[in-house]
Amino acid sequence: MWCYMVLIFLSQSLFPKKHYECVTSCEFRRSVEVVKQGDCPTPHRASGFAAACVEGCESDGDCAGVRKCCSNGCGHTCQLPRNLYKGVPLKPRKELSFTELQSGHLEIRWSSRFNVSVEPVLYVLQQRWNYGLHPTEDGATHWQTIAQTTEERVVLSHIRASRWYQFRVASVNIHGTRGFTSPSKHFCSSKDPSAPPPPSGLRISSVTVSGEGAVSSRVSWTLSEEPDIPVHHIKVSWGRMDPDSALVPAKKKRRKTTKGALNYADLDGLQANSSYTVELQAVSRWGQERLKSTKASLRFSTTLLNTTKKGLGEVQRAEGPNTGFNPGKVSTWPLGVGNPFYQADQLQVRVYWKRRGDPAVSRYRVQWGPEFCSHNMTRGPEQSVTQDNYINLPGLLFSCKYRVTVQLVRSGGKTVSESTTFMTPPCSSLRAKTRKHIRCPEDGGKPLLKVLAKPENLSASFTIRGGNITGSFAWRLSMPRPHERITGFQVSWAEAGANVESRRSSLSQPNSIISQSQILPPDHNYLVVPNMRAGTGYMLEVRALTTAGEGSSVSKTFQTPTLSSAPQQAPRLNQHQRQQKRPREKY
Repeated sequence: MWCYMVLIFLSQSLFPKKHYECVTSCEFRRSVEVVKQGDCPTPHRASGFAAACVEGCESDGDCAGVRKCCSNGCGHTCQLPRNLYKGVPLKPRKELSFTELQSGHLEIRWSSRFNVSVEPVLYVLQQRWNYGLHPTEDGATHWQTIAQTTEERVVLSHIRASRWYQFRVASVNIHGTRGFTSPSKHFCSSKDPSAPPPPSGLRISSVTVSGEGAVSSRVSWTLSEEPDIPVHHIKVSWGRMDPDSALVPAKKKRRKTTKGALNYADLDGLQANSSYTVELQAVSRWGQERLKSTKASLRFSTTLLNTTKKGLGEVQRAEGPNTGFNPGKVSTWPLGVGNPFYQADQLQVRVYWKRRGDPAVSRYRVQWGPEFCSHNMTRGPEQSVTQDNYINLPGLLFSCKYRVTVQLVRSGGKTVSESTTFMTPPCSSLRAKTRKHIRCPEDGGKPLLKVLAKPENLSASFTIRGGNITGSFAWRLSMPRPHERITGFQVSWAEAGANVESRRSSLSQPNSIISQSQILPPDHNYLVVPNMRAGTGYMLEVRALTTAGEGSSVSKTFQTPTLSSAPQQAPRLNQHQRQQKRPREKY
């Protein structure tokens, strides 16, 4: 990699118009990609696994670290090279000098030691930095290459105020490198940090109408450039415009603040068929000082809603629960549902769909609500109007099955709707996967009695069809107390690890591709899992959910059959096949 960087730099600077040098350079590039620096040891010196008569590698790229693919007389194995730094330049001296120029740029200088070869040397400069009043390495960014030069100096123009920088430099030639110098002392510009840029791209991304007729809008924005200091919060103010003066009286303005990491704010208490102005201002904190951006404003109207009482009744009837889609119908614009996420102290999920390209489509009406929840809590449906092809559904309940319906509204009044369902995770499961503080509904309150309802007799059977293994898992439920009405089952499965502890921990891995968790209705004491791996152990964990709380979990590990030995369709086997093949595997 280092040699390739040298090659590119020297080819562009020394031979900008010469074809044969480029051909030679390409040949050299191919060689350095497969040949690491250093020499292979003599074959008779190999010992241990390095002396095994196997073809353990084909090229140096197959070996980790600095090891090379070398012959041992009867095979090829990865071995430590000799003369690792033969012809490689020495590291520069670790002391780097900094000079802040009047232009605000930073000049960095270093000095080289005596080089052991006459080949050109390329210097690679890297940096990392952290925000704050004091330097720290724990909160610093990753090292990033910012310059490549044949000189022993570089001038940087991207230095930002309020950041603590560290640098390191490496010497590279066609033979390789000895690595980077140790990190330099910290450098912080003497310039004062600038105020953050104002929010830009203001737009109304959605409008929501509650069941009582209250109107709220969501204003979204972006920050056009990276500020010197992260935005701490956004000040938001909005008010209804006076029809006569087209101004908002100061006393009638409403105000709120939102976290700087967010790019939206919800404006509540709006009136239908009215014009409003919203103003935003970004605020950063530098010690005791507050740096404020200029204000950005947006005018918008709520007249598109037609939110009279009669209109609301029509919307509610049109978006009622009877507008679900027909499962037998092929969807022309299917809905997609993202992973639930926790932001702004609430559980949210993004629903999205493809635009149909119909110019008559003016907006989308969205309605959502829980069909059932494991904790027996529920609420009425909510609705919103958006002109985008996506919407974030806020304030969701944990451990619930939701149905969301999106209604495409044409300017002529005709509508087309699509519907889908999704599950929200248990609060405890989401809290285990993130560092954010998540307040679960079960936090606080009176201690609950122990729930006795518990799944038992977990069993599994497997079938193979078309080379795919499908697992069918079932269980029975122990007799619960009279007040413990079953509301569902929380089921998790994951590919088992090499030991019990790793199998259990794999169930809680948030990024595991081979695991799944879902909530089943109370009348579903079974689970069907398609496309399982052959000859693999899987761990199933089941927990009963009741009106009195969550019961104890029960887990069991099952082994899927191998494709060579597993039956295809056990019920169709004749008598001779029954003698030759094992019956359907049951655990």
